[in-house]
Amino acid sequence: MKTQTAKHQVSWSKRWHDNKSLAILIFCGTLGITSVLKLSVLTSSYVFNSEESNALYQKPQSLNATSNVQSLNTLDNHTIPKDGKNTSVIISVEDEENDFGKNYYAESITEKISNSISCEDIHPNTVMLRDKILSQEDDDRNIPRKIHFVVRSRCVPQEVAQVHNAGWESVSKDHSILYHDQQSIDEYMSRDRRDWPAVASAYKCAFDSMAKNDLAKLLLLWDYGGIVVDMGHIPGPKFDEGKIISDQDECLFEMTRDNTTNPRFLACQARHWAVYAAIVRFLTVPFVDYTPLFPYTWEKRSDIVGFVASFMKPVHELQERSVLTDKTAQLNGTITQIRTSSSSSNTVEEFLKPVDFQNDTLKGMELELIPVPEQEKCMNRAALKRDSYEVDVASLFDVVGYTTQNSTCVKPPNFIGSNYNEGSIVKGRKIPKFVHMTSKFRCFTGNYTLSINKWKFEGYSLFIHDDAAVDRLLSKEWPEFPLLQEARSCIATGAGMADLWRYLVIWEYGGIYTDLDNEPGPRFLNASIITDDVDSFFEQEGGGFPSQYFFAASPHHPVMYHAVQHAISRLMEVQSISEQLVPLITGPGALKCGVTSTINDGYPKRGIYKDPNTNRTITVVGSRRQAATHDYLRRSVTINKKTDLVKMGMKHYSKEANQMVEQKLKMHSCLSEIYPKSFTMTHGKQ
Repeated sequence: MKTQTAKHQVSWSKRWHDNKSLAILIFCGTLGITSVLKLSVLTSSYVFNSEESNALYQKPQSLNATSNVQSLNTLDNHTIPKDGKNTSVIISVEDEENDFGKNYYAESITEKISNSISCEDIHPNTVMLRDKILSQEDDDRNIPRKIHFVVRSRCVPQEVAQVHNAGWESVSKDHSILYHDQQSIDEYMSRDRRDWPAVASAYKCAFDSMAKNDLAKLLLLWDYGGIVVDMGHIPGPKFDEGKIISDQDECLFEMTRDNTTNPRFLACQARHWAVYAAIVRFLTVPFVDYTPLFPYTWEKRSDIVGFVASFMKPVHELQERSVLTDKTAQLNGTITQIRTSSSSSNTVEEFLKPVDFQNDTLKGMELELIPVPEQEKCMNRAALKRDSYEVDVASLFDVVGYTTQNSTCVKPPNFIGSNYNEGSIVKGRKIPKFVHMTSKFRCFTGNYTLSINKWKFEGYSLFIHDDAAVDRLLSKEWPEFPLLQEARSCIATGAGMADLWRYLVIWEYGGIYTDLDNEPGPRFLNASIITDDVDSFFEQEGGGFPSQYFFAASPHHPVMYHAVQHAISRLMEVQSISEQLVPLITGPGALKCGVTSTINDGYPKRGIYKDPNTNRTITVVGSRRQAATHDYLRRSVTINKKTDLVKMGMKHYSKEANQMVEQKLKMHSCLSEIYPKSFTMTHGKQ
């Protein structure tokens, strides 16, 4: 076969799945549709070339003693005198998630910095951005009067400091202004957390500096509440006059003319579920995998922050201010949308004014990424770089519950146990000679027994995974898939669970996966077509995309990694757990997006394709016509399938879902299912 290079355009298409008139809409990466809002308001101009920018924004080691983590830890627990003198206070705080409960001896951060070092010592013509902390914040509204800015360094060009300080001066009269620099944020984000155990790794391993900034800002909102704003913006008249955030607002988003969320601003009270939803979105897209081919764009930022809007009751009329509630009333709390650009008036500048700093200047204020060699050690990348093709057979036995003994089967009578062949792992071969199947039990009817026995190829091992085995695999720790356990609670059917399981079992152990009612076609007899050098193997099915009812891959193949990530991400978007469309959420739709994320083509034709990031390959055989003539696979060949499924204690996924709908079970969203009850906020004033 001729090796083909990956296409450079994402396939955003609508195709028919099989011959069942089931439209599978595939929007790989995110399902939300956003558009770009171009900001062109000029309020100040400063030119700062890239060489100067790189020199200026190196993290100043001499500022180690002035970490802003103290201001994070003690923000709500101490006051700084209005006269700004270097006064010390005892601070007692309690928060088990942030290692609180100790006494800290804190000084006025502004005074401590100014007394110890000058920005001129680091780089000429720079000025320090200083916190402005209210001696006592008014307890008059739900959203705390704190404005958080995340910057690489507090030392910025004089022009930047002048414009920024002048712009926010009037707001600082009734808001605390807090600047969190790289050092303090790195320490804050690296802490072990029980509420967000995956955040530290996601932050450290972020591929894009703006993604790193955004995640840090969301964690600040989650822990402390307040307002986060992109650097390079100053308040407009409405913000200055206090007309944006009302006392009753609990979480506030800025919407654009085309009804997308502007990611430059977000205001919420602490522990609001909207912030929870945004962090979940970060961890499931997943943002750590953005590459130059899939950059972290304005649209992706908008999708992350605006993801929560999909769970709200829609607003039919475009109003400048709308208060929304959860569609299913499962999530307590409201979200306020303010529309800063409408057909009748241009109010963008009245809210926040974008400052026309040169791109290099703004880029220089974003957080630094870890060095490339360190990035390669990160879990998600290290996992994809594993190409030894080794298999932990002992672990596989533990998961499967390896047994060949029948002690339970009566009706149906035929027991089929797993059968391990020591010759199934061949040195130098990429895909181990394993065949994996899953069934509720290991007892089968005669028809299914005939089909399964046809997969007992010479030299191959056969593993039958029953429900207990599936649960053992899914219950393992999966650091590369941080929200997998939460996603499981949003799967309503056995078919959905089997979808996620099949990607995981092939990701971890490799081999062939096939549905129970498939049989090898004439071109696949004995599986000799999968040679030692084949890295993954798919049939092109009737819909034109790679087969999900049958496939093969080596351990830790990127297609399986991305398929799991897409399944988790799509589960998080589910509006009604019991009514979810399984083929789209966890089934062929997720696998197709896994292929798209690997080679940028969701409809590859016959050929061999190379992943440009890992050099792993995908082999596709057959055609839509050959899928119909069963050249490689004979699908659903079992006679009396429905009757046999009942005898084996199984049913079609649609029947499972219909029963849940009839009983009105799990009609709520996945987000309301997983939102931790222990984090439920106390409504009213903080």
